[in-house]
Order: sequence, then C-alpha cells, then structure tokens
Amino acid sequence: MNHTYLTYIAVSGAALLGLVLLLNPLYLHPDGSGEYKVTYHVETIETEAGAEAALQQSEQVLQCPGERPCALETQILEAGSVEYDGFIDDSEEFRNDSRITDDPRWYPVVTMAGEPYVPESEYKGNKTVLTLSEISNIEAVERTAVDAAERSEEVQEAVETGSVTVYGEHSSDFEQNKIIAYDGEYYWQTRYQSQGYWLTGNGLIGVRVALFLSGSGLLAYAGWCFRAAAD
Repeated sequence: MNHTYLTYIAVSGAALLGLVLLLNPLYLHPDGSGEYKVTYHVETIETEAGAEAALQQSEQVLQCPGERPCALETQILEAGSVEYDGFIDDSEEFRNDSRITDDPRWYPVVTMAGEPYVPESEYKGNKTVLTLSEISNIEAVERTAVDAAERSEEVQEAVETGSVTVYGEHSSDFEQNKIIAYDGEYYWQTRYQSQGYWLTGNGLIGVRVALFLSGSGLLAYAGWCFRAAAD
C-alpha cells in the first residue's frame, strides 16, 4: 500500500514537472526575447550644477582637454580669435553629418577647463574668423539639447515617466548622453541599469525546444504510469 502511494506521488510529481517544462515559454523571458535589456533613468535639469554634470556626459560637447588635444580651441581662447583662409560650414546640419570625419569637428559647445563656450564663426573678406564666447551652463544646455519630439518613442517615454526599458538594443540618444528638450524643460540621463541573459537568439530557442520536449516526455510517461496502475 505504501509502495503504491509513494509511486503515485512520484508519478504525480513527474507530471507536474512535465507541465511546468511544457509551459516554460509562458514564463521564461516573458518579454518574448530573452535578450539584453537596459533601463535608462532621466531627471530634469534645474540648476547650474545639474547642467554642468549633464554637459560633462554629453557627446554633443567637446571636452578640452580630453577627447582630443583641442589645439585649435586653445589657440582661439588664448588669442581671442583665429583666422582661417576660406569658408567653414558651421551649420547644425554640418555638425550632425556622420560623414564628416576630418578634425577638428565643430561642436555646438566646447568646455575649456570646465567652462562652457560657444564656437562662433564669421566669414568676411574670403576669411573665416573663429571665436569662442563664454556662456553659462544653463545656456549651454539649451544649445546642445535635442527635441524629444524628433527622437524615438523610447526617449519621449523616458522624459514623460522618468525611465524607459529597451530590449535587445540600446538607445543611441541615451548612450551618447544627449540632453533632451521637452515641454520647456531639459532632461538628462542620470543612471542606467542593464541586464543580460546567458542565452539569446537561437540558443534560447534551442533551450525552449528542449524543455518543451522534456515536459512532453514526462507528461507522456506519467500518463502511461497512471494507465498501467488503473489496469
């Protein structure tokens, strides 16, 4: 009697395990991807200190010294201005053109020893005069910010709710720490959380198939045992 009862418990356990394995696609990575995910958190820029921190992170700002020697910017700051024979396109379209690779790239804002400056140019007499005008951190934020309405849905969700999670990819705007303008306010990414899985893509599909087959096998075995006991 005890042996039969223990057998019944073991078979019931096998059936339950089989059911769990069979239903695994419903609970294993319910987002449906099992891929890398990252959550970006953003906050409003309200003070000069916050603006300074946001500018230090943004790839829209040339940090000098740092990312490159900044010889031209240093010369402009020391001399007050520098003349260049020819025309320099200082338009926003030119600055954002990914095909432009020649240094020095003209940034909307340059920081020298932590102080922000606006690079300006004036074309006259077949020469371009380059200057740097000092501005406040808040003013620099306004110059470097990108409009949320022109960015991805993820960016708009982040500024509206305070955070956004993306799966299987990154947000280029947040990865570049761009400052976001939205409804008269300015936002910046203050922190992020990432999570990766040991299986992605075809590997995850293979595991799911294996678990599904294992679950089916256990259920079939449990059914066979119950039928045998009934006979």
